[in-house]
Amino acid sequence: MKTLILILFVAIVPFAYGQQLPAGVTSKSFDCTYATGQSANYYYKGDEMIGMVEPSSCNYSETQGGRVNPLCYAEFYMTQQRDTFSTKKEATSWLIAAIEEYYKPVEITKWQKLKVQPPKVSLKYPWDWEYKLAKNDGIFQSKSQSENKLSLWTRDQWSTSEIFVIIRTPNTAKRTTVEVMEMTSRMNGAINLKANPPKDVVIGGKTFKSSRNEFMMQMDQYHFWYADELEIIYVNYNLLKNERIWYPEVMKSILESITW
Repeated sequence: MKTLILILFVAIVPFAYGQQLPAGVTSKSFDCTYATGQSANYYYKGDEMIGMVEPSSCNYSETQGGRVNPLCYAEFYMTQQRDTFSTKKEATSWLIAAIEEYYKPVEITKWQKLKVQPPKVSLKYPWDWEYKLAKNDGIFQSKSQSENKLSLWTRDQWSTSEIFVIIRTPNTAKRTTVEVMEMTSRMNGAINLKANPPKDVVIGGKTFKSSRNEFMMQMDQYHFWYADELEIIYVNYNLLKNERIWYPEVMKSILESITW
């Protein structure tokens, strides 16, 4: 009976006092320099350090009336959040909650509708994104007299990023869909149509050829090609490492909203 109780206690302890880490997150523990018996924990997403939990007295001999300062710090580097807690357990719970909130798919509740001509296209996009129009003359050997590119841009406190592109341009050179795919592959060496055979995808009632690839191990790229006697349409979106988690469903919703 004593053996059974001991086994149950060992099995329960990790759930009672430990913290379940989010998927893909790991941690490493390091003994404190000054606080004997205490340790600091550093948290990683892949190879990137994203946060830490550290006793106040870990690397500095902080005392209060001869007693070790019991406070504990937690910091989440991705959002530059930092707070102070009474216990390490509270600090760890706060950090894990911050990680879970940051690394979860984005759910858009407010959209904008966009209709532009040229290029002739309608779609919806998140309310806090931006759009831009441009003219790419000569792309796919097309002679365009007007704007033929629509791009969607995300913005954060550090930068803006072009995440979604539609090029709808005259098929001046009478290129086939296969030829347009090959031309794109020559412009972007990361595209490998043999390793990722194209699939049929319907966007706005037109059947596109679609393929995806990884770019420099940091970005997922998605491509959609269409060509007929009159026009060429190329749709592309690129998701960086965190955007791979945040925006897949958002991209799907944008694609599904497109009408030509």
